[in-house]
Amino acid sequence: MRLTAKTYYALVASVDLTRHYGGAPVRAASIADKHGIPTRFLELILSELVNAGIVSSKRGSDGGFYLKSDPNEATVYDVVVTIEGGITIFDCGKISETGQCMFTDYMGGLRAAIENYLKNTTLKELSDSAKFELNTLNYVI
Repeated sequence: MRLTAKTYYALVASVDLTRHYGGAPVRAASIADKHGIPTRFLELILSELVNAGIVSSKRGSDGGFYLKSDPNEATVYDVVVTIEGGITIFDCGKISETGQCMFTDYMGGLRAAIENYLKNTTLKELSDSAKFELNTLNYVI
């Protein structure tokens, strides 16, 4: 399973919003600049998260985006499935002429394990596990 850059950006934005949870809404441009994400692309991603009910937005001069629910309850699974459309290990229809897989049960178990891991990781836990902020330099001499 390989997650797309779009999903990575969605998770980065979700972590940023988690860190601002309970505060003022955060502008997409602020998140984009801070993490080196193209602003328009991030706006489209945030729009998908709004449509999924994970994120909300506020208009106006003090507007921006914010997490709709408590980051201790929202999960990484919610974000990943919103952006990816589901968890797929491989598509048998694309790799087998018959569309059948020899390893359906095994791969189903693997998919279930990945889903379980993502469902049991909250955005708060992901935020806490993030090692560093993007666009910050960390030199060791």
